[in-house]
Amino acid sequence: MHPGVSLTSDDTEDWHLPVVGPGVLLDVPTRGRWLQPPSLHLEAAPGYRLRLVWRGQPLLWARIAGYWDQCVLVRGPADVRGALPLLTAPDVRAVGHEPGTPAWWEAWARQWGRMLVDTSESVLYTGRWCLRPVRAISADQASRHAISTMEWSFGQPPMPPHSLDAVLRFRPAWVENWWEEIPDQKPGTVLPLRAPSDAEDGRIKSWRKRARDGTLPPALLLYVDLLGKWLVLDGHDRIHAALLEGREPPLMGLWPVVETRRPESRVREEGALIGAEIQLRAGATPEVIDRVNRLLVRSFSSSGRGTVTRAWPVTGGINVWQAELRAWRKWNPTPLEADDWDWLVSDQD
Repeated sequence: MHPGVSLTSDDTEDWHLPVVGPGVLLDVPTRGRWLQPPSLHLEAAPGYRLRLVWRGQPLLWARIAGYWDQCVLVRGPADVRGALPLLTAPDVRAVGHEPGTPAWWEAWARQWGRMLVDTSESVLYTGRWCLRPVRAISADQASRHAISTMEWSFGQPPMPPHSLDAVLRFRPAWVENWWEEIPDQKPGTVLPLRAPSDAEDGRIKSWRKRARDGTLPPALLLYVDLLGKWLVLDGHDRIHAALLEGREPPLMGLWPVVETRRPESRVREEGALIGAEIQLRAGATPEVIDRVNRLLVRSFSSSGRGTVTRAWPVTGGINVWQAELRAWRKWNPTPLEADDWDWLVSDQD
């Protein structure tokens, strides 16, 4: 373990997402390399312009509309392979507990924790992180994106992962309409960071065997709260193999932790009650009830744990962000409609 980083058991009883076993908290110190942007990190420019960077190269550009109703995303030239060392057979055998048991999950959480800390190109930075086994839900159970400040607040818990089959769809560019209830555009969707391997690839075949016998190691996902997506840090092939076998792949979620504390607010609480009543009148389905319950818990709670992804400034600001996209498109045509592309690189809000 890298000096100064501590691993402790996660004592958070309710992250408001389906956890399936014990996890760990990583406390990363405020010194040394941890103060620098990690190899994989998020950058931001004014107007909700985002850039996901890997080894200094853009991995993804994204822009969110000011009304929070649309997001346009374009993949960059970076290739995320090698973010973590490949799991080997000895690595898998080192976790000797019965798969799916609490001891097995805790062993994998600690193994992933050590790998994240010891690798020379960590995704971690100063602060507290949670590494916890999570379970995917069906896309129709996922909540829609927040469309008002009453529904969104600083430091909310991660949204449950869903739409694992997205690892098989590697689109170079696409538009998401967040006011529409499109399944794989809801918060919590899984976003692959590389194209899928061929189904006949040797590693896919090897992982398929482990998926069949229930010994598949967990894939590692990183939650980015502003986009509301889980990025696949490691395990594209394992998720792919499990899907081919019709099995649920084990998942380990990683997210930065913030402690939240808010003053009491009668306006916030009354607004939440009004919003809850409106949603329930429209149809009290189990999904609506669950969403309303989460809204009320957030609105009436003064403290808790949540997540906020840190973003560093884009060097050069908007002009550099726009110039990169234009240069990338010159050699890599995108399937975006002209209006969507023009808005993406424009100065307009």
